[in-house]
Amino acid sequence: MNLTPSEAADALRDIDQSATHSRQLKGYRHAAPYFFMWGLIWIIGYTATGISPSNGWLWLPLALGGMIGSFVIGRIQSRQQANRISPVRTGLTWVVAIAFYVATLAVLQPHDANQFSAFPALLMSAVYAVIGIWYLPRWLILGACIFAATLAGY
Repeated sequence: MNLTPSEAADALRDIDQSATHSRQLKGYRHAAPYFFMWGLIWIIGYTATGISPSNGWLWLPLALGGMIGSFVIGRIQSRQQANRISPVRTGLTWVVAIAFYVATLAVLQPHDANQFSAFPALLMSAVYAVIGIWYLPRWLILGACIFAATLAGY
């Protein structure tokens, strides 16, 4: 059986689409535990702070728990995957993210608690949107929804 050049091109296009779809689904599966854990942390933190601003102290243990949880999830996933995720790169990514957050707050000092609370959500909505643009299209919608909800809540 001989393939025509157009049939071969169609087959290669189908293979490429399948590979892209497979990578996206793997990305969603990989990101889901982090997404749900951090979503729960943010719901607890913002709810507690919204009920009483004096509950702002709760963010520190929530963030530390989230970082530890992220590390555990990463270790479990790296054992399950053939291509291991570098713990050094992951750690350095967190250092860069935290340094950016702290530097931005130092330069653009918030004047009230609402500004201080809205910034991390706006930052993460932008991160989700960029991930959505490059890798996981559904996250673009998620980023836009978080962005809109944050602005509406602010």
